Amino acid sequence: MTRYHLGGKDLRGALTAYAKRFDFLEIPLAGPNPPSAATLRKYRRSVPASFEFGVIAGEALATLRPGDAFESELAKFLEAITIVQARVALIRTPSEVTPAPLWRTRFEKLLERLPRDVTQVAWEPRGLWEIDDATVQAKKWGVVLVVDPAREAVPAGPVVYARLRALGETRSFGASALTRVADAIGERRDAYVVLETTGALKESKLFRQVAGEVAAASAGTASRVIQPRAHGSLKIRDDEQE
Repeated sequence: MTRYHLGGKDLRGALTAYAKRFDFLEIPLAGPNPPSAATLRKYRRSVPASFEFGVIAGEALATLRPGDAFESELAKFLEAITIVQARVALIRTPSEVTPAPLWRTRFEKLLERLPRDVTQVAWEPRGLWEIDDATVQAKKWGVVLVVDPAREAVPAGPVVYARLRALGETRSFGASALTRVADAIGERRDAYVVLETTGALKESKLFRQVAGEVAAASAGTASRVIQPRAHGSLKIRDDEQE
């Protein structure tokens, strides 16, 4: 059965309180005040081993422009991944990183420098990338493409990284919408789901319920959603790519 890891849009208040409601947190390294190494160590110590972190690369790294800023940001990225024992590392490329060969090559060179033996790389492209092209490219690179299952097709593979966004008239997700999301995710090894809505707490509880019902209907068994396990490698093997 799919092992779900649910998180909210960001951390507000104490992590210990957040961890009672969710079991996954994205840590952005961008912005004027990224968390220090000491803060990251405090994060890791304050939550159970089963709680998972995803580290989001800073802007100087995501722009894929070689130089001192890139190298500095890469060092911070690797340090953060190590400290919080992140099983997912997210690179959110800006619109200037287009499908042109130059950027594809630079991304490949970055991937060569990441600890992909223990950490799964996720990629969230912005700008000119079409979903079909991005899906093919993500498969070629062996990374997980971040998608919004409410609006986009979910790529095949053992790991899903989903971001449910409050866009337009959609400010929250009810049972029917969340059931469709769970159906779209299907049976995977792991599914990271980030709820970027005002009712994320309520929706995370509802999502676990409907996901269990979807799994039960598919398997013909009693409803059960697997909780996160302790840390280990999440790298997708070649034979798991579809």
